[in-house]
Amino acid sequence: MQHELCYFGNIWVRQNSLSRSGDAHEGHTHHFDHVTLLAKGSVKVEMEDGTLKEFKAPTFIVIRKENHHKITALEDDTLYYCVFALRNINGEVVEDIFGEQHDPNSAGMIEDDYWVKVKTIQNI
Repeated sequence: MQHELCYFGNIWVRQNSLSRSGDAHEGHTHHFDHVTLLAKGSVKVEMEDGTLKEFKAPTFIVIRKENHHKITALEDDTLYYCVFALRNINGEVVEDIFGEQHDPNSAGMIEDDYWVKVKTIQNI
């Protein structure tokens, strides 16, 4: 399984890639409800009470708080995203946080010598 993380405003997005049918995210619980966006492939979601349900992309899956859940790929190259609000230790939604690595207008995406080149071109 491969992951990529990103956040913007108060939204956290975790990309999950399952390469082969049968690969699984072994499961965990959350303190708050969140949604999983199934972008490619199909999955089986297994809840702690034994409930099983299959989903096929494109769709979204609601994961309720405090429920241990496991996601298993039913197809090769399955791709899904967990999406939820960022919260502080008191459970309040936080605001104005962003991950520069995914923002094309961010200084975090600029090459290390970018400003040196700009100064040279501008004769600064």
